[in-house]
Amino acid sequence: MELHGGNIYKLKREKGIEVLDYSANINPMGLSDRLKEAVIENLSILEKYPDPDYLEMKEVIAKHNKVEVENIVVGNGATEIMFLYAKNLKPKKVLIVSPTFAEYERALKTVNCEIDYFQLKEDEDFILNLPRLQETLDRTYDLLVVCNPNNPTGKFIDKLILNDLAVYCKNKGVSILLDEAFIEFVDGSMERSLVEYRHENVFIVRALTKFFAIPGLRLGYGITFDEKLKGKIEGNREPWSVNAIAELATKVLLEDSEYIKKSEDWIREEKRFMYEGLEQIKGIKPYVTETNFILVKLINDMKVEEFRGKMISLGVLVRDASNFNYLDNRYFRLAIKDRENNKKVLRCVEDAIR
Repeated sequence: MELHGGNIYKLKREKGIEVLDYSANINPMGLSDRLKEAVIENLSILEKYPDPDYLEMKEVIAKHNKVEVENIVVGNGATEIMFLYAKNLKPKKVLIVSPTFAEYERALKTVNCEIDYFQLKEDEDFILNLPRLQETLDRTYDLLVVCNPNNPTGKFIDKLILNDLAVYCKNKGVSILLDEAFIEFVDGSMERSLVEYRHENVFIVRALTKFFAIPGLRLGYGITFDEKLKGKIEGNREPWSVNAIAELATKVLLEDSEYIKKSEDWIREEKRFMYEGLEQIKGIKPYVTETNFILVKLINDMKVEEFRGKMISLGVLVRDASNFNYLDNRYFRLAIKDRENNKKVLRCVEDAIR
C-alpha cells in the first residue's frame, strides 16, 4: 500500500487508468490567478540564487501570523520542517496522538528515539480526551506530537484546550510538535491557532501546499518561540532548500485576500454538503469534519480494498485509511472538492456500496 494513499501516476502507468483523485486533500480552486501572473512576469528570478536568509519571505509569513521574523523557519514543504525539527531537538521518547500523518514517525526514527502512540478512540468520536492524555504524559516523554486539525479524522482541538495542554507539558518538561498544515480550511482559522499564546515549548508546522493548491511546489514553514532551537535549525540545514518560485509564491499567496476568502466560503459549504450526502448512504458512517477531507467507515460486510477497487472502476480514487494507526480495513478518507465532482463522488460511493 502507498504510504500516503493513492498514486494516480502509478495507476496510469500500470493500468492505463485516469481517475478523479479524491485521495489527495488539495483546494479544488486550483492555482491563484495572482500567482500565475506573478510567475509569468518574474521568470527571470530563476537566473539567480534565492536570498539564503529568505528575509522578505519570512517577513510576509510573520506578518500573516502576527509574529516576528525571528520566529519563522522556512522549508521545502512541511515535511522538511518536521525532519529539521526532529534532527535538532533530538527527543528521547515521543508520544504521537494517533491515527495521524505517517511522516512524524519517519522523521523521528531518523534520530533513533523511542516512539509510543496515544489512541484517539472511535467510541469517543476520535476527539482528544485531554485527561487521559495528561495521565499518559505523566510518564517519561519529552515530546508530544499533535496534528490539528487531524489527518485523517478531520477533528479540530480548540485552542483553549491546547493552551491548557501546552502549559501542562511545559511543567512536565515536554515539548510539543503541533502540525497545523490544514488549519486554513478550518472556519475562522487564524483566530483559532495556538500561535497567539507564544509557547516556547510548542513548535508549529504549517504548509501552503494544501490550501493554496501547490503540492508540486513544496512549501512549508515553522513557527517557534524557542531562540536556541531556532538557531540550531538554521545552523544545521542545507542552504537554498526553498527555490525562487516557492519564495515568490509565499509573498503572493499570503496576501491574496480574494483567493483566501473564496476558498474559506467554499469549504464551509462543501464540507457540510459532503457530510450530509454521505450520511444518507446506507452501509457507511461518515465522521463530522472541520477541514477539507472526511473520514468514513464501512459498516456493512465490505472491506476497504474491495470498496476502493469498485470506486476506481467508477473513475474515482479514494484514500484507503487502513494503514493509519488504530484504523482497520473498514476505513477510507475522501477529499472534499467542488460541488459538481462532490455530487459525482456521492453517486459513486452509493453505487459501490450497493
